[in-house]
Amino acid sequence: MKFFMVEGTLQHIEQMNEKVMIEHKSYTQKEMDAGNILMAGLKEDMSGGLFIMKSDSLAHVQTYLENEPFYTYGIQTYRIIEFSPHFLTQNLAQWLEK
Repeated sequence: MKFFMVEGTLQHIEQMNEKVMIEHKSYTQKEMDAGNILMAGLKEDMSGGLFIMKSDSLAHVQTYLENEPFYTYGIQTYRIIEFSPHFLTQNLAQWLEK
């Protein structure tokens, strides 16, 4: 298994609307339900988002992003960073609460 941090950067926020947001949430939720996205959220400055994803290959992540509604509507671009975790917290839920 490979691990990826994906950074999204908004390009054309003026193209964002409720229909696109619903499509984006649904598309993301499918990958979360499949257990492939650990967490996702907005950057604090609202310039885009970040998420951590696992996959067998970089190609799968690229395909996922090429079909992501924010990308297909020209709203957001993505930067993919593959990484290898060396240290893991024993209780992620508790860590996130602090």
